[in-house]
Amino acid sequence: MAITFEVFSNRWAHLGESPVWSETENCIWWVDTDGRKLLRTDPETGKTSAWDAPEAVGCIALRTDGTLIAGLATGIFLFEPSAGLFQRVCTPESRPDVRFNDGTLDPAGRFWAGTMQREMAAPAGAIFCIEPDFSHRRVFEDFWTPNGLAFDPIRQRMYFSDSHPSVQTIWVCDYDLATGTPSNRRVFATTHAFAGRPDGAFIDEDGIYWIAGVGGSQLLRFAPSGEPLTPVELPTTHPTKLVMNRAMPRTIFVTTRRMADADQSDASGHLLRCFLA
Repeated sequence: MAITFEVFSNRWAHLGESPVWSETENCIWWVDTDGRKLLRTDPETGKTSAWDAPEAVGCIALRTDGTLIAGLATGIFLFEPSAGLFQRVCTPESRPDVRFNDGTLDPAGRFWAGTMQREMAAPAGAIFCIEPDFSHRRVFEDFWTPNGLAFDPIRQRMYFSDSHPSVQTIWVCDYDLATGTPSNRRVFATTHAFAGRPDGAFIDEDGIYWIAGVGGSQLLRFAPSGEPLTPVELPTTHPTKLVMNRAMPRTIFVTTRRMADADQSDASGHLLRCFLA
């Protein structure tokens, strides 16, 4: 698969994560987890605005009413961009040694988000379902670093992964959208044979599961059967998550981690725009 890419955002993040495409605003929201920033990039110019967050921001999503929901260190927040304010709406996890990591919406508007232990000393992470009314439930647990959350509404599936080097596994469940209930959890794929570990994911219009191969300079791809497809090579070692503009399905935006030895010309930490031939 041929691909061209460009460094797109005019600012970089320490740990870029969680890109979300907003059709109504025609922009890309994303976060700098370690820099405690919420970012918004114009898809035409790459100009990026930033808001300070009170805590590390692990993940964001746009709710069906257009409001932005975020998983921060200590809980789930709503964000009001005009005032730059974060409002905590629920605290699914009360442990002080964990923070929220990856997250996404299901097609019914539930926010699914995972937690991880900050020091990664134990598999203490969990995956929560936060309903639109902010009631919540703990659904899966015993993760080192939950990642790769994505939904395939056509095949009625839910995906998630664990990025830890000892695990590197992607699971799939059957998903009852009416009740928000996953079932029949099974291994979908592993990434031990690839250079990168599984990070943030996206399902395209063909049901192909794309996942950032963090540490491996690749976007990994898997057919709905779990068969690995040819990876997409990237110019930076630590891609973290991707999103597609569904109006232009051959255009992919990828968040990345800034490397310690990066110079001004380095792509790491920036939002990349990639074009598939």
